[in-house]
Amino acid sequence: MAVTHLVIPILTVMGILSAGLTPALAEQKKLIQDTRFCPSWAEAHERTLASLNNGRPAYPVHWQGCIVLRHGTRVDVVDQQESSTEIVVRGRHWFTDE
Repeated sequence: MAVTHLVIPILTVMGILSAGLTPALAEQKKLIQDTRFCPSWAEAHERTLASLNNGRPAYPVHWQGCIVLRHGTRVDVVDQQESSTEIVVRGRHWFTDE
């Protein structure tokens, strides 16, 4: 029982520290083209599928909304994979489906 009381505060502190260090570990890059970023990868992926399917509307789900960043904007790239990119802008994480 005593171990449980120690583990939760330690995990909480680790989570807070890792959230605060994310922008410090990110690589800063300039965008080479106008790019749409969404608050979740799921929303970014759905909007990409909708645009590739003859412009069909996205599924009627309550989406949080995306932003478009212009080329030349400096962003902190947290994670970049083959099909997605995660950035931090003004303290918020944004995703794109490429």
